[in-house]
Amino acid sequence: MLLCLWEFSNAAFSAYVGQAPLKNGQPLTTDSRDPNGSLINGLKAKKEITRTFAFWELLYITQRLIARKNSIFSEIDRAGGATWAQVLNISLVTIQAISSRIGDFEHPRTSESLPGQLPQMKVEELPRLVPPIRNENVLSSPNRPRGGREKLESTVGSMAKAYGQSGQASSPFSPRAKQAIVFARDKLLTSDQKNAINPASLKSLCFGYINQFLRTPFIGAPFRQTFKRRICRIVLGSPYSQLNLILSAVDSVTNLALASLREDQFGTVNKDLPLIIRTFANAIRNVERIVQQLPIHWTDTEFRESDGQGRRVEEVELVLEHLRWGLRQLLEDFGPYLLDLGLGPGELQACRGIVGIPS
Repeated sequence: MLLCLWEFSNAAFSAYVGQAPLKNGQPLTTDSRDPNGSLINGLKAKKEITRTFAFWELLYITQRLIARKNSIFSEIDRAGGATWAQVLNISLVTIQAISSRIGDFEHPRTSESLPGQLPQMKVEELPRLVPPIRNENVLSSPNRPRGGREKLESTVGSMAKAYGQSGQASSPFSPRAKQAIVFARDKLLTSDQKNAINPASLKSLCFGYINQFLRTPFIGAPFRQTFKRRICRIVLGSPYSQLNLILSAVDSVTNLALASLREDQFGTVNKDLPLIIRTFANAIRNVERIVQQLPIHWTDTEFRESDGQGRRVEEVELVLEHLRWGLRQLLEDFGPYLLDLGLGPGELQACRGIVGIPS
């Protein structure tokens, strides 16, 4: 009964949260005094759930609401910059974060290069009020032993100190004891037994048990660092995946850029097209490189690269698919104007090659 209640509650919550951010068929920010301002505040929010719904609403606007989409182009006197500029900047930061995470993984920052660290300050010592502490042994008696008992204790103590400071103190066995151990090992153990207690054999045996434990379906699975888990953490972020944010940002920017050909009366989008294309192309290159070059962790005992599907991860392939689609649409619709807008011939040729458009 408790299990059924848990499954029902989980399904009901998932269905509720999975609903589009709409109220009476309209985006949630429609009733606001400043709809686009509320949308921008949601895109800048620190909470992931708020940003996710804000990007979802932005995607819905760019796909279905022509009037709201036109207002993004026409509001050029907003505090903090034009509405298009702010929406573009927030979206591109989300997409550029993919390349940033990949760069941080390939070139980890050292402690000296971490931002926000203050330089170590030299602390001046206060003036001394008492003489410095004496360095000599305060436990030993300064006077020489006089009686026979004191001389015996002093002699035994000196011998113990001398032995402790010698090289023989590191070994618990004397040379004769070592010889006896070696003789017993050679006489009593067979060659197979000697090989079994060899350090290399013991190490191999331990790794065999570890691999057997990691291959256990339910017990060893949490301890495996699989390729899918690692590549998703690098590309999509952690501790929570930003897959929905990335897809909504890519599709929203693409839809707005394509609509600007007919609906951007002030021409605010044209100057940003080279930046959009470079961002998409750079993200595609970085993701494809890290997918091919990411080394396999030794705990990933289930990875198989021979079939060609081991490095294909559904979530990462979905990101690449949306990026390629957006880049292809931009190159096809704005192709005749890109050179005049500031995109170099070499860059244009490289971007065409990424999505397979012939020259």
